[in-house]
Amino acid sequence: MRGADGAVATTRPTTAPTARDSVYYLASDELGGRGVGTKGIDQAAQYIADQFRRDGLRPLPTFDGYFQRFEMTTGAFVDKGTRLTAGGADLVLDKSFKPLGFSGSGTFDGPVVFAGYGISSAKYGYDDYSGLDVTGKVVLVMRFEPHNEAGKSRFVKGAYSEEATFKRKAQVAAERGAAALLVVNPPTHHGEDRFVPFTGLFTEGRSDVPIVQVTVAAANAMLKQAGVSEDLAALQAKIDASGKPASLELNHVTVSGDIRIAHKRSAVMNVAGLVPGRGRLKDEYVIVGAHYDHVGKSRMFSRGGKDGEIHNGADDNASGVSAMLGLAHAFAQRPRGNNDDNRRSDDRDRRSIIFIAFTGEEWGLLGSQHFVSHPPVPLTRMVAMLNFDMVGRVRNDLLMVSGTGTAKGLEALVHAADATSPLKVKETLSGFGPSDHTSFVLKKIPSLFFFSGTHADYHTPRDDADKVNYAGIEQVVEFGRQIVDGLASGPRLQYVAVGRGSPHEGVAMTSGGGGGGSGVTLGVVPDYSSMESTDGVRITGTTPGSPAEVAGLKDGDVITAMGAKAIADLQDLSDAINGGKPGETIKVKLRRDGKDMELEATLAERKE
Repeated sequence: MRGADGAVATTRPTTAPTARDSVYYLASDELGGRGVGTKGIDQAAQYIADQFRRDGLRPLPTFDGYFQRFEMTTGAFVDKGTRLTAGGADLVLDKSFKPLGFSGSGTFDGPVVFAGYGISSAKYGYDDYSGLDVTGKVVLVMRFEPHNEAGKSRFVKGAYSEEATFKRKAQVAAERGAAALLVVNPPTHHGEDRFVPFTGLFTEGRSDVPIVQVTVAAANAMLKQAGVSEDLAALQAKIDASGKPASLELNHVTVSGDIRIAHKRSAVMNVAGLVPGRGRLKDEYVIVGAHYDHVGKSRMFSRGGKDGEIHNGADDNASGVSAMLGLAHAFAQRPRGNNDDNRRSDDRDRRSIIFIAFTGEEWGLLGSQHFVSHPPVPLTRMVAMLNFDMVGRVRNDLLMVSGTGTAKGLEALVHAADATSPLKVKETLSGFGPSDHTSFVLKKIPSLFFFSGTHADYHTPRDDADKVNYAGIEQVVEFGRQIVDGLASGPRLQYVAVGRGSPHEGVAMTSGGGGGGSGVTLGVVPDYSSMESTDGVRITGTTPGSPAEVAGLKDGDVITAMGAKAIADLQDLSDAINGGKPGETIKVKLRRDGKDMELEATLAERKE
């Protein structure tokens, strides 16, 4: 029921699912891991909407009921008609050839050139393309890069350099006018045949040319037909031993193909409801959010799971959703009659509270980015955001809270809640981190991130409901309730820019790790929802104090080049940063409001 003013009446049901109830349902096998674009995540969305409806939360302006609907690219697949013929022999899809998920589509027919590892790098003094004209030709290359005697990279210590990536090999081939790129596993050190699984992760930019994996047998057949006396293993041994290219034209060998990669679009939705405020503060809003998607049955985001295994995501993030629903229920139950006697004196002026479950967080904060890009209420009226992501494994009463420095007064609210809670808070000033609150921080909205810590079950099929600390979730809900209470009725807090420092930060573009880079940061935050662009990478902001901010990069800028390297997509940007060194000054070309600009940024060392 609703009162005459539209407020939710106090006679509505007061029962609600416990945290255990919500987590066990959201993390059940029935929902299949809540993968984006699946039936299971739609069931989860309906469950959340039903809880909002039960508690009497109102739909938001511009929403379809409780749903903010939009579309996102959720994958790619090899379409019918894909074929490959090498040296007159038809190869069999998935047995002797397999396109890569970011392959370009198209037909081609041309002579074949063997170009070693497909690398052309002044940085490492190595060029497989030296003396070759591959215009209009099909280039056959090996994966990885020249090896030393131990089977490791000749270029860098550790793993492999940026030159070993599929994306970089495809880019080099395309820049030299190749019609297509064939990639084969080098037999020595890696085994004869190993196709990389086809994945359609939308954040990968699409190659300008078709890029197809072929078997060692197919590659050797082409070498033999061309009259080359050495097989692939012998050519690899020659390059690895000398550290010098052994490229050659494969005379009388042609390859033709028709590679068709189709991309899947899926209807997705954020789910949100409103507890109205009152008085002079009712048109200001506190946002309480948690992402409800997980990785489904795909190993694309998994840490050790197999394709087809359900990743239930009980902690990540059924736990956060259950906390958000618990808070929604608590605030919806507050007396809201029209008579002053029916409400507490501190409720006479009170901000509205938006409770929201985001989709697409695992894919790059897509749901929260869509929300702040298409807000149902003005961003200037959003006074604060609280994000609950993985709060189901509270151990030793420890709760991590990030973002306490994003507004003066937030620390005091957190400390006040901590003083009455059994939880022990470990706080971090920075508001940046790999979860949905970052989308709000980039819009200069004070934000807090609640997190109970990582564990061995993270992003594995083992993250199940029976491992969740439900008493801990209830403590987190009460802790959050006190903070939301203060934000809803207290003075408005002003945003403060805080630099890096969160132990959970991972969104801003850095380099290092498997690519063999030196641990370099630029400090830009890519707009993951626009990664299909082929003419640059749009950013949604910069981290405070970062090289990007110092250089003057801003929200909405589209980076088109770094130094001499053109930037078409996220992989290009990552490679460009990875190729730099701390202290190196690099020219960044960008497009801002339709105009081309050039800035200089001095790369910095990444601080863990």
